[in-house]
Amino acid sequence: MKKKKKWGRPDYWFIFLTFLLLGFGLVMIFSASFFEGYTDPAINDSSYFFKKQLSFALVGIVLFFIVSKIPYQIYQKHVGAILLFCIFSLIMVKLVGFKVNGSTRWIDLGIFSFQPSEYVKLGIIIYTASIMVKKQPIIDQFKRAVIPPIFVIGFICFLLILQPHFSAIVLIFATCSVMMYCAGIKMKHLTWLMLSAIPVLTVVMLSGTYRLARVLTFLDPFSNSSSDGYQIQQALMAVGPGGLTGSGLGESIQKLDYLPEAHTDFIFAIISEELGFIGGLLFILTATAFILRGVFLSIQAPDQFGTLLGIGIISLFAIETIANLGVVTALLPVTGVPLPLISYGGTALILKLVELGILLNISRQRVSAKKNKSKQPTQQPLPIT
Repeated sequence: MKKKKKWGRPDYWFIFLTFLLLGFGLVMIFSASFFEGYTDPAINDSSYFFKKQLSFALVGIVLFFIVSKIPYQIYQKHVGAILLFCIFSLIMVKLVGFKVNGSTRWIDLGIFSFQPSEYVKLGIIIYTASIMVKKQPIIDQFKRAVIPPIFVIGFICFLLILQPHFSAIVLIFATCSVMMYCAGIKMKHLTWLMLSAIPVLTVVMLSGTYRLARVLTFLDPFSNSSSDGYQIQQALMAVGPGGLTGSGLGESIQKLDYLPEAHTDFIFAIISEELGFIGGLLFILTATAFILRGVFLSIQAPDQFGTLLGIGIISLFAIETIANLGVVTALLPVTGVPLPLISYGGTALILKLVELGILLNISRQRVSAKKNKSKQPTQQPLPIT
């Protein structure tokens, strides 16, 4: 009878950093949203958004630990079903989804609503990790190793264009590119891929008037103070006056109905205003330590699928973080990417904790470099003649 392989302990540093970021996010959501909750006549509850996010966090934490006990190898076995479910979900969004801010990205089940693109990102990461493992014998061949998965990823992106969800397309493309590079795809092949994608992404970006307006606003944030440039200007007015130590937790002025989406996509502006440069820097350093820990755990996975899966999950976290901080500081056009584990949002938070639960499972199965080295057969000395 085959013995069941014993797993090691989960990585406690990874758990600690996850809960540290999650707890910090809950504190900042309460601070950034209490005025809106109190003054909105439909809500009239200063802790409304905090309580909702806390309920999402509790669900996410339960799933975080449940998923951490599921062998990640099972996703590779069922990658076909996962991919088909992702495609079906995106088609259903187009058929029965409802609009929010001009985009049809949500499905309402009555009890709750959710955004399928959040778990589609994870599905594509699983698919890319699986297909890259299968393509290892021909990884140097552009036509056979790169083109087939790009067609699948491109079809998913096409379904996202129909919503439209441009930011999700960029996140998926960037994350998959990192995974392909780590899988051994030649840099020149990735360069050709990126160069060929630029015209397509440009056409998609310019096809919507609101996306073109965002690009023009990015080039000159102070060109239109009353409409397109208003949000980013208010964000900069929060980041700048924060100074070294900030105005103090709960003392933000911009959240008093000046900065739209203060507790969602632009929550880092409130962090900078209330906690200053020091608070913002400490958050960035913590997020960096979290990302590096995730990379470290991924490298120690017992197989290549685990490594690529972990790299994909932590790369998505890193790219989302960079994109959000870039938008808030006017270094990137407004994209609508939330700050992982920090911004308000149920679907994004729960799915992010599920993704991190998978990475925690990888940490339970990891093999240290010392153990790998000890398993290798020692080379016998050559006989002296």
